[in-house]
Amino acid sequence: MRTLPVAVLALVVGLALTAPSALAIPTTFAQTTQFSSDPQFTVLQAGGTTTISATGLDFFTFLVGGTPFAGPVLANFSLSATSTVNGLCGSAGCPNTTSFSQQGFTGSFQYLVAAGAFAGMNLLSGTFNLNAFPAISGGTLSSSVNGTGGSFVSTQTITNPTGIQMSSDFLSFAGVAVESGSWALSGLNPSFAVNPTGGLMTVPLNNTPFMAAAVGTFASEPPPTGESPEPATLALMGSALVGLGLLRRKRFARRQS
Repeated sequence: MRTLPVAVLALVVGLALTAPSALAIPTTFAQTTQFSSDPQFTVLQAGGTTTISATGLDFFTFLVGGTPFAGPVLANFSLSATSTVNGLCGSAGCPNTTSFSQQGFTGSFQYLVAAGAFAGMNLLSGTFNLNAFPAISGGTLSSSVNGTGGSFVSTQTITNPTGIQMSSDFLSFAGVAVESGSWALSGLNPSFAVNPTGGLMTVPLNNTPFMAAAVGTFASEPPPTGESPEPATLALMGSALVGLGLLRRKRFARRQS
């Protein structure tokens, strides 16, 4: 059997060693579901700008250990993102059932603890940003023409390093190289529609708000690690509890006297 030249053999070995990390699939570290079935998301295009906005109460669940939460946490959710990039249809003329994808969304989202000892603290938040190639960065809206489902997705990659950048009061993203945030849209009302076109490029139908419910999924490679709130935060919480205790003691003393 003939042997491979040394240079080629070294290249093959190098690819074999680097492939697993390069092709590693991000690990899901958090998920969300809506508190109610009411639509949270709105997609609206006006004057050439498409705006995606969302607000409502969600159940937020960490899928990694080390946080103070053992189960779902009620969270106040909000999201806002805009794009002026034209969308792309899968077929000329954008007939019904063809795919539609619009990129270049910038904006932000956040999930804040709704109640309890950690009320107001950041469960997870992030920003969507453009890089050198706006058409392939930021957030992406996907649906099908005359469909009732879709997605809003943003991913951080080597060529799109700021597509999404996440932070949390309960997670450490140190060493995380790839991040992904996605919201699966369902029950779009009315059914998704686009402006008439003879080609492949268009935008969502003018001045028509498309409403949808959604679930969120967040992943990274490697996954972030859980951590407790900052000591300063805990100290403030402790001071508040001590203050409440002293107030109750004074009230009790007055009643006794």
